Amino acid sequence: MKALKVIGKVMLIFLPVIAIWVFLAAFPMNYMDGEYSLYNQTKDYIYGETTLEPSDIIILGDSKAKSGVLPSRLSESCFNLAQGGSTSVEAYYTLKNYIEHMGIPKTVILSESAYHFSSFDGFWSRDIYFSFLNPKEACEVIDKAGELEEEAFLNSNGEQGKLTLLEYRIKSPTKYMSALVNSFKEDRLTINHSAYEDMVNRKGFKTFVSWWPTSGEYDMEHLTILRTLDYYYRKTINLCIENGIEVYSLNMPLIATTYEECENIWRPFSEYFIQLKKDYAGFDNVHIDTEFASYDEKYFDDADHLNEDGAIVYTDSLKEMILGEVEQ
Repeated sequence: MKALKVIGKVMLIFLPVIAIWVFLAAFPMNYMDGEYSLYNQTKDYIYGETTLEPSDIIILGDSKAKSGVLPSRLSESCFNLAQGGSTSVEAYYTLKNYIEHMGIPKTVILSESAYHFSSFDGFWSRDIYFSFLNPKEACEVIDKAGELEEEAFLNSNGEQGKLTLLEYRIKSPTKYMSALVNSFKEDRLTINHSAYEDMVNRKGFKTFVSWWPTSGEYDMEHLTILRTLDYYYRKTINLCIENGIEVYSLNMPLIATTYEECENIWRPFSEYFIQLKKDYAGFDNVHIDTEFASYDEKYFDDADHLNEDGAIVYTDSLKEMILGEVEQ
C-alpha cells in the first residue's frame, strides 16, 4: 500500500510534464512561432493533404524567391514552394515529395542565394524544429554532411547529431518550452491559421517587410560553396532531368548597392553557375542563369527581399523568358 502511495505521488509530480509533452506534440499551431505556418502549408501541399490542385509550375528556393515570384501573375497553374532560410536541401526534398504525392510538374524554377550555398541556415531551426523533413531525410542530410566533412557547418548553431534529432522528433519540452511560454503573449493559433490561409490564397507568395537591415551578402567576407549544398542543388536538377521537367536555375535580383559593393561575392557566385551550365550543357531541359540583375531600392522591402512592385517587375520578365509572354 505504501509503495502505491509513493507511485501515486511520483505520477502526480510528472503529470504536468506529461500533459505539456502531449500538448506540444498535438497542437503545434497553438504555440509555434516564426514561419511555422509557411512550412506547414508547404508540407501539407506537397504531401497531397490539401484540396489544392497540382501545379504545372512550382518555385523552389529561399525567401528571396518566395517574395520575388508572384505565382498568380506567372501562371494560372503555379505555386511558390520556396521557404525562408531554406537551401538546396529543402528544395530537393520538397520536389521529391511533390512528385511522389502530387505528380510531375512541367516546370521548376529553382533559386538559392549565395548565403544559402555557404550556410545550412534553417536546417535545425526550421526543417527539424518544424518537422518539415522526416527522420529518414534528416538522417540522409546529416550523413552526407559527415561524408563530405562538413558537420561543423551543419552544426554551427550548437545543435548536432541524431540524438538531438530525436529530441525534436518527440517534441521534447527542452526544445519547445520557450516557444510555448512566448505564445502566452499573443494568440498564436489565430496568427498561424491566418498565415496558413494567406499562403493558400496567394499560392505561397509572401513579402518580408523590413526583414533584414543589410543583405546577407554584406555579412559574408568571401563566398564558400559547401559541397553538401552543391550536391543537393545538382541532385534537384538531376531529379528534374529524370522526370522530364523543364528546370530554370535563376538568380534573384540584387539591390543596387549590394550589386555595387559585393562584387567579391556575386562574381565568384556567377562563376559557379558558369561551371554548372557547362556541366549540364547536354540537357535541353536545363536552363542555368549565370548573371545577376540589379534593381533600384524602390523595388525592395529591405536589403534582400523584393517588395510586391519588384515581384511584379521580376515575374513579368520571368514570364517572358519562360512562356514567351509579355504582360500588358
